[in-house]
Amino acid sequence: MKIREHVFVDKFRRNTRFKLTYMTTANTKRLGLNKPELRLDSWLLVLLIIAFILRIWGIWNATSQDEYNEVFEALRVCSGNLNFERWFKRFYLYILTVEYGVYYVIGWIFNLFQSPNDFAVKILRDPYPLFMLGRITSAVLGTGSVFLTYLVGRQLYSRSVGLIAALFLCFNVVNVELSHYARVDACLGFVVMAAFYWIAKVTFDDRQSLLWYIFAGILSGIAFQNKMQAVVLLFPFAFAHFSRFPWKEFRKALFTKAVFVFSMSYLLGLVIGNPAVIFAPVSFVNGLVSWGSGAYTTPVNETVGTIGYIAYFQYFYKELGIPQALLALVSLALALFHRQKRDLLLLSFILPFYGLMGASKYLVSYSYMIPLMPFLYLLMARTLNDNLNWFPGFSSRKQLVTTVTLMVLLVYPLVKVGGLEQSFAGKNTRVLAKEWIEENIPFGSKILMDSGKTINSFAPLIAENEVSIRRTLDRKRNEIETNTLNDPTKMVDSSSMKYFEMLLQTVPLESYDITSTQFGLAVKNIDYYLINSYQYIIASDGMMRTRTAESFSKRHPEITLYYLSLQKDARLSLIVKIKPTVINRGQPFYIYQLIP
Repeated sequence: MKIREHVFVDKFRRNTRFKLTYMTTANTKRLGLNKPELRLDSWLLVLLIIAFILRIWGIWNATSQDEYNEVFEALRVCSGNLNFERWFKRFYLYILTVEYGVYYVIGWIFNLFQSPNDFAVKILRDPYPLFMLGRITSAVLGTGSVFLTYLVGRQLYSRSVGLIAALFLCFNVVNVELSHYARVDACLGFVVMAAFYWIAKVTFDDRQSLLWYIFAGILSGIAFQNKMQAVVLLFPFAFAHFSRFPWKEFRKALFTKAVFVFSMSYLLGLVIGNPAVIFAPVSFVNGLVSWGSGAYTTPVNETVGTIGYIAYFQYFYKELGIPQALLALVSLALALFHRQKRDLLLLSFILPFYGLMGASKYLVSYSYMIPLMPFLYLLMARTLNDNLNWFPGFSSRKQLVTTVTLMVLLVYPLVKVGGLEQSFAGKNTRVLAKEWIEENIPFGSKILMDSGKTINSFAPLIAENEVSIRRTLDRKRNEIETNTLNDPTKMVDSSSMKYFEMLLQTVPLESYDITSTQFGLAVKNIDYYLINSYQYIIASDGMMRTRTAESFSKRHPEITLYYLSLQKDARLSLIVKIKPTVINRGQPFYIYQLIP
């Protein structure tokens, strides 16, 4: 074998890059690189450090309603209940399950927990450590998605494109925010990019290795078990595989060993992402069908007067700012016009994913677009890098133009990220409201509070007394026995009643007789609450706004009337309003006192 060059440089260069050069053709092919050169430079390291700091800062003050679904479902898995009725968001739950198991073992070794039952009782009363474990995991995975974006950019285009795309994602407000929460979103973004990296290798790696198909299949299946929208990964895989064959050989390409290997690997990924699939495959398929129809017929995060296509376009505009939004539109237009293979591979994910999510007006949230952002940034980075390379002049002048351009593009995201990070500096409004209530409202008071149907996932974190817990326990048992339980999350069943039984074992003296409005859907008029000796009402701004919206009031006028009466009824006195500030995240809470 002819050695073209043999250089090992073991020093930092003036441009802060540490360069390792492997110059044999064999080594280049073995590493699967586009160029006979692997650079590990400090710019990427600095970028990843910044990304992690942005995502880990303030997790102790973070809070999100959806966190409770993931954390408590993971606890159910820890107890041995695989919950065959709930088939989505599973892989992240199993990550949490392993972490919680390790946490228990460490606590048992240091005598913090005497037994699994002792662990369950203590952790249900104070689940804060579990939320912190989940948030740290999300911060790590969110940072990992920045690194994977770099790898994909380098694989498809060049190191410069990878760095620019990773830079954009590093300061992406949605990615930063969702990486603070014990939710599935950051994990989904990470696994989607990991799967796409191997799909890209299927397309452009000169070696047609079945390993690429195996990794792509397993990770695509795991991504699907994070959220079912990740099924869109099948489009870039199909493009990656069939683009390697002439069109007239389509049938030959379809019935190849590689497609079979990918299919089996995908099924393996489904099992790894949720082992319960093995025990209830029919229920799994039925769950997919049910989710598919419900996403387009059941109001969840309903948009008013529009559909997801328009709503998400508005999200992108608010997220990117004018400079990046214009660059994104130009990049998409150029990719569609030139139709180069590498661009089309990115578009094969972007267009179907946007089409799938935008088709619904009932399942709309900015968080659903987190997997799409790295793909869009890669196209933007490619367009930016190509045009900067055409800029005439010396390299120093090009570097100056590149720096100024990136600064202009990042001004808006930096301002938004700065505001987000500042908002995590202080306690969130849930905690502030809890502290105010415990200092100013006598324990044992009878309170009506905007909260969930089973778990308090967004209201002030005040403790329920024994009377309140028993009332909820009896109601849930009756709903289960009479088959009248309405639980779209599939988290409540007969075994979950142990949760309330354990809470009864550790009722603190500092507790209240709390009745939940069950997301504002189980309310009566003010006369009822006065007759039944309620003393306080705690209303959330979110419930007051959504339950008085025109689209909701047409369907439930009696609920709207209740929330409007909070502001008008003379028998209610607003004693305090807990508001968010620049350093305190959360929604406002209104605390009223009923005057007999």
